[in-house]
Amino acid sequence: MVSFKELHEADFSGINDAAEAWSGVAKALTSLDGRVAKDLTSTAQRAGWKGTAADEATKSLQGMDSDFKQASAVATALAAIMKTAAEDFAAARRDLDTAIHDAQTDNMTVSADGAVNWTLPKEAQNDTDRDVVAKEQKAKAEAIAARLTKAVEKATSADQRATVALQGDIGTSTTSFNPAPYGGGPVADANRAKDLMSKGGSLTDDQLNQLQALMAANAENKDFSTTLLNGLNYGGKTGPDALLEYSKVYDGLAHGNHNAKGYQDVYGNLSVVLATATRDGGMGKAWEDGLLAAAHRPGASAAGYNDNYPALTKLMGAKGVFDKSFLLKVGNDLVGYERNSKVKGEELWGPDWSAIRGQTDPVGGLMTALSRNPDASKDFFDPGKGKNLDYMLHDRKWPNQGYEQNQTGDLVRDTSRAAFGDALEAATTGRDPHGNQPPVRPHDKVMSQIMDETMKSFAGTGQGDKTSLPAGLRRPMADMIADYAADMHEILGKEHLHGPSEPDGLTVSKDQLLRLIRGATEDPASFAVIQHAETQEIARRLDALDYDAMKPDATGHTKPELESLIHNSANSLGALDAVYADSAVDHADSDKSAKDWQAKMNYHLLGTPANLLPGVGDIAQRYVDIGTATYADAAKAEIDTKLKDNLSSHFSAGRQQLDAMIEQKMVVSGYDGKSLDRDGSVPRQAQQQAGIAYNSGIDNTYRTVFGRS
Repeated sequence: MVSFKELHEADFSGINDAAEAWSGVAKALTSLDGRVAKDLTSTAQRAGWKGTAADEATKSLQGMDSDFKQASAVATALAAIMKTAAEDFAAARRDLDTAIHDAQTDNMTVSADGAVNWTLPKEAQNDTDRDVVAKEQKAKAEAIAARLTKAVEKATSADQRATVALQGDIGTSTTSFNPAPYGGGPVADANRAKDLMSKGGSLTDDQLNQLQALMAANAENKDFSTTLLNGLNYGGKTGPDALLEYSKVYDGLAHGNHNAKGYQDVYGNLSVVLATATRDGGMGKAWEDGLLAAAHRPGASAAGYNDNYPALTKLMGAKGVFDKSFLLKVGNDLVGYERNSKVKGEELWGPDWSAIRGQTDPVGGLMTALSRNPDASKDFFDPGKGKNLDYMLHDRKWPNQGYEQNQTGDLVRDTSRAAFGDALEAATTGRDPHGNQPPVRPHDKVMSQIMDETMKSFAGTGQGDKTSLPAGLRRPMADMIADYAADMHEILGKEHLHGPSEPDGLTVSKDQLLRLIRGATEDPASFAVIQHAETQEIARRLDALDYDAMKPDATGHTKPELESLIHNSANSLGALDAVYADSAVDHADSDKSAKDWQAKMNYHLLGTPANLLPGVGDIAQRYVDIGTATYADAAKAEIDTKLKDNLSSHFSAGRQQLDAMIEQKMVVSGYDGKSLDRDGSVPRQAQQQAGIAYNSGIDNTYRTVFGRS
């Protein structure tokens, strides 16, 4: 692994010098090719040397000629390998230097370990648009960091290619030259990888290491990937059919008892190879059509079920990042194939379709692959372009549908339904849920439409549907709701919402949203994500209120903009606390369940989540920290039958949280201790208003949405 420091400081002149030196050696050896046999044997023969000794000497001299020829080929290969490596290293270094220069031009610094640091320009530090400037600067820094990482990865890849090639050219014999040197380059590497892959489970440890290194070094190279896929042969099968067979073989080996980790690496990089080769239609329409035709064919099972499509999509979901056109082509084809099939489920996809682990549901692999490309995921689910979303939400039968809720958390995440949730999260948020990307704002119309339809489909119609959210969708749904925190705040906070919510135009009702949140709360981590998101949204809105808004109006009362924010915030937090309490009561039926659920809830509430909202400055973050700490401490209420009665008199975590955040806002706005405590002051009025709205939010939600008396 090449480090940033090594790439930044390296002197590659030595590699070029070595390449030139080996070129000279190759030329010298080439000039000797044939001369030994020609010059020495002919001299002896002219002198009349005959007999057994002469014949053996001739053979030895001819062998020397062969050695010179092979030595010349190896030297030529070594020169080519080093020349290619030097060019690759130089290209990586240019990319690195250009990125560093661009960072400096934008007033960023790059540390010795490659970390990108930035600060707000002085002229923007007190600007009203400082959050926007900060967001832009942060995005620029992240883009520079990504370029630096890419340059280091390019150098690492070049290093791996050169290492594999040089090790291969050394060969295993101590008395002869390698008869088939690499010669350097991705095409030669692909042919070597193809030959090694054909050995499958009979690979020696050394051969497996070679195959791992070849795949790791070249999987993202177009020439390597297309050459490898076009050259595959498995028992007479070629092209796409051979690829699917190798997918099954190496997936099986990756889950075996011998060298499983090594085979996992090969399988994962075979996924990257497929993604690289098909990018921008690289394998051609005929090959892609052949791949889908091969995926349609039933496998070798006597039962006649299809194990080819699951093999394809599982490979796609393993590691590769596929382009949109290929994902949509495979995705639309799979949906059409499944919808039009006369048999479904296990009859179509085999007995492991609904297995607890290792499901053979091909939709799972497709959804995982889609989740890595949010733009493709959005297009796939776009209601304006097709019925894929409608099929997945309403018509499709999922493995273990109806009793998924009984599965434990670690099993749930390994299901096709959970992968569906990841793809939905990518489509509605614009972020890969497996990565660490910044929020995408604003959500466009299609993202919001997918979000709205998805929420309504799982929200149910009454109190009995409050825990009907499939277990595999709890965390993805929580992440999605948190990403739409501004809309959630408005839907939960306002008594009556006239028309779609702002800013994303959701039409889901308050009751529907609360039932969804309640379903997600079966997983305490999911509730914590939503509660943190609402805390951040309140903090952002508090921070946006200027000092004048914190002063009393002409009559000595709180101004409308502050009163409105307090009311909506308290109502929202009260509604969320009703969700918390309802779940606590349901889990209190079992002493062990209550303790486990409460322990997990406390753990996650005390955690420090990543910022879910853009533009959260230092002051707003202070509100978040105070609110989170206060809530986590106050929410440790005992779970008992008291929560079934007059809830607000027994549970007030959200109210205490909001009081603490309001007080901090008042302090920042210039109020001193006396002003905070004085009867009739704006701070006291604000906290009283918050209490009334909170009690209304928690008690009304508890009774009307969840049916508690």
